[in-house]
Amino acid sequence: MRIGVPTLIGALAATALRAQSLEIYSEFQRVDPFGNVVAIDRAEHPREILSPAAARNGYASFHVVVSVPPNSNYLLYIVSNPLNACRVALYKEHFVKTGGGWIPDTLAELHRLPDFGAMPDPDEDIPGQNTRVYLLDVWIPPEANPGRFRLEAQLKVGYWIVRPMEVRVIPALVPNRSGGREPGRAATLPRVEEGADAAAVAVLNDYISGAFNPTPVQPLTVRDIIRRNAIQDMALAGSPEALEKLRKGLPSRKTLGAEWYLRIRDLVYSEAQPAGR
Repeated sequence: MRIGVPTLIGALAATALRAQSLEIYSEFQRVDPFGNVVAIDRAEHPREILSPAAARNGYASFHVVVSVPPNSNYLLYIVSNPLNACRVALYKEHFVKTGGGWIPDTLAELHRLPDFGAMPDPDEDIPGQNTRVYLLDVWIPPEANPGRFRLEAQLKVGYWIVRPMEVRVIPALVPNRSGGREPGRAATLPRVEEGADAAAVAVLNDYISGAFNPTPVQPLTVRDIIRRNAIQDMALAGSPEALEKLRKGLPSRKTLGAEWYLRIRDLVYSEAQPAGR
């Protein structure tokens, strides 16, 4: 069977489009250097990041996942509208080799955007790599008005791929914590091989048990970011008894994967008072 030139060109174009992608995941879905969510984090139905909620004076964090063929270059932009709606920090995630495969963890902040990337990443030396992962860390000013704004990840690979989010700024205000940033760890972090939810679980357990005593730290890893965000959640949370009751009523982790913790955050945000606790 002969294949016509237009059909062949269309098939090649479709293959190229599939080979290049830009995706956004929650902080609890870590992605390996081959574009797959790491096994310990996977959910049957991962949350689609379209209109995430964010508290004032608080952070919202996401994984931005760029997949392109080997020997390709790209530019990655992060753009908010309006420009002063939030403060954006973008970190490159470096991979750690574990018995279960490669897991992104160590963070290196990027101080200039757009980021120029090449595949495979010369800093990683991972055979067959086709994916680079970034941690997008968004901070909402305390004086922000509740409402919505647009935040886009934009990938230029000869053409543009755009992944928009409509961030919902909620009335809740995260209270300031004393002490400021400190260079060391506030607590022992879980092993990188554990699920992404493990850092949040430790904070939740402390809160429920009455041992909650957070200390701010400089985020050096994905686990630091997750722990910091969980501390922020507990600063807005109501009674420990209500959180424990909710946790007991949630579907199993097998169903929700590491994203089960997002159900806790949903409850905290829905019940938080505008001025925080």
